[in-house]
Amino acid sequence: MGLLSCLMLSGCISNKYIERQQYLLDVPKSFAKKSVVTCQNSIFVDHVVARAPFDELDFLYRVKSDRYLVDYYNGFLASPSEQIESLLTAYLRAYGKFGLEAAELAKADYRLQVKIIELYADYACRSKPQAVISLHFIVTKLVADKPIVLVDRIFHEHVALKEKNTISLLQAWNVGLKNILTQATRVLNRKIGC
Repeated sequence: MGLLSCLMLSGCISNKYIERQQYLLDVPKSFAKKSVVTCQNSIFVDHVVARAPFDELDFLYRVKSDRYLVDYYNGFLASPSEQIESLLTAYLRAYGKFGLEAAELAKADYRLQVKIIELYADYACRSKPQAVISLHFIVTKLVADKPIVLVDRIFHEHVALKEKNTISLLQAWNVGLKNILTQATRVLNRKIGC
């Protein structure tokens, strides 16, 4: 007991710790002006999935072409796949020129599958850090009980960080995600919209 008291008084044992910070992705929502959907086509949005390790709660930093570090002090409040699924659905509801069948695949004309291919901060080039996000979109239509692929495309975004900090990283990921959702919605509107 005397040793423990001595260590505490000398500062060897401290109750100070670094608190974990948690964040959510966010795409600015200017969904006020939705175009009227007159199209009868509908799409089912499947659960978003992620390639390992890009669905982890901890932020990932690429420091070399084949080496990643995990940030145990900064991370997501919810998994990236859950967040992106929610943001994707809201975006498609606002800007899609088709109906969104969120409940049942059997009632939808098309099926959308999205996979997170990359989601990390790229510090391999220390003077030009970037937020990296890549999403793979696949749209299928069932014809004679066989899925026909209409869209099979990977959208990549590399957004430069304004500063080397967590807030700048999150802002850059948000910009990249919005760009991807905008591009993907345009493609979906052309392929399955009216």
